[in-house]
Amino acid sequence: MKMYVLDNGAIRMEQDDRVTGGASSAIPIHSFLLDTPQGYVLFDTACDPDGMSGAWPKELTTNPYIAGENGTVPERLAQLGLKPDDIRYVVMSHLHLDHAGCLKFFPKAEVFVSREEYRLTMDGYLTGNSDGFHVRSDIEDWLKVGIQWRFVEPEMEEFDLTPSLKILNFGPGHSYGMLGLLVQLDSGKKYLLAADTIYTKGHMGPPVQIAGIAYDDEGYVRTVERIRETAEREHAEILFGHDMEQFGTLVKSENGYYS
Repeated sequence: MKMYVLDNGAIRMEQDDRVTGGASSAIPIHSFLLDTPQGYVLFDTACDPDGMSGAWPKELTTNPYIAGENGTVPERLAQLGLKPDDIRYVVMSHLHLDHAGCLKFFPKAEVFVSREEYRLTMDGYLTGNSDGFHVRSDIEDWLKVGIQWRFVEPEMEEFDLTPSLKILNFGPGHSYGMLGLLVQLDSGKKYLLAADTIYTKGHMGPPVQIAGIAYDDEGYVRTVERIRETAEREHAEILFGHDMEQFGTLVKSENGYYS
């Protein structure tokens, strides 16, 4: 099995920096492609390429998203000789705009998401009471293309997606329902894809630092401790959601892969 790190650009933190608290001028936006014997699996889908050109409300563009050259998810896949239709499964850590923006390109894939994340996201859309990070344009795109959702129920704490990939259901924390992915490569090396359950290594503590955006503070802390315990038990390296320092050390898909 191969794991590719897709560099999908960055968000430049110019206003209302609730992610780094001013510690960094930008945060990485990325996704992961897993090439398994059971088919291609994508973990998260980064930002909508149309976000800055009218899809996002104006207040969300004050921290501008810059995909860079060939940086969108479809473009990164194309560099590897793939099309969105080649992806069998998409695992969504959650449905915020910087993780679910390219989901609209994958109507043929089976898309795994926390049921609570989906339910409360859609409730906010229908009632007009969204938290602002579940973007209306994203939701309308999903409805338009007919995403094939596969809901992860609250009682499903973890399960095997493939023999080498395990979906971890963390419940509420940063958002309404967070999923992670435990990856075991052929070499025996393991990675825990944590997404925004933990922004950066520094947020792990001790003590645990609450994310600048958190739906459930207690759930967030429980999730961080569970990730810490899982990583220690599995001897897995944690890959954080927006850690620019860590991201700079990773091999990107245009240069190679992990196996």
